[in-house]
Amino acid sequence: MNNEVDLFISAVEAFIAGNKNVCLEIISQIRSDEITEWYIEHGQMSGRHRKLHLNITPPETIDISLRDPVRSPAKIQKKVFERDAYHCRYCGGKLISQEFLRTFIKSLNSPLFSRGETNLSTHGIIHITWPVADHVIPWNKGGRTSLENLVSSCAPCNYGKDGYTIEQLGLADPFERSAKNSNWDGFQGQMF
Repeated sequence: MNNEVDLFISAVEAFIAGNKNVCLEIISQIRSDEITEWYIEHGQMSGRHRKLHLNITPPETIDISLRDPVRSPAKIQKKVFERDAYHCRYCGGKLISQEFLRTFIKSLNSPLFSRGETNLSTHGIIHITWPVADHVIPWNKGGRTSLENLVSSCAPCNYGKDGYTIEQLGLADPFERSAKNSNWDGFQGQMF
């Protein structure tokens, strides 16, 4: 999938250089349908997979009165994404600024690249590069909505982790390894 993301980056670069037709040609080469099928099966359906094949029971939650009163990371997510150099801290994949994706879709104004109302009508690149600030210790298990407990995640990893702990899923703690040392900024600040 990294090759597909790199193709998309080339398409964006062509668009920024004023070559919309080249951009659209590159976008048409991206295997969007395959990415979307993978995203639905391995991201959104991962709970079914855990239940049927791995026999991992859903996590127990704590009483809502004991949870952080702030659930949504919206106010600090940009800081999380910047700290993590717009890379998923679980799989290492490149992430693209939400603001950039919205602006690019609007500026490109093409059915070849859109964020539809359903997964099947949304371009595959959006599924795998949309950044999410994920609670390492799940919010429903007492995790705080803070920079110390949030990491950048791609949507598939975020869905795959769900409300489970990293221990339940056998995942390495993303804070035990450094964020990628990269100049990649997820196209943040790049507007048209």
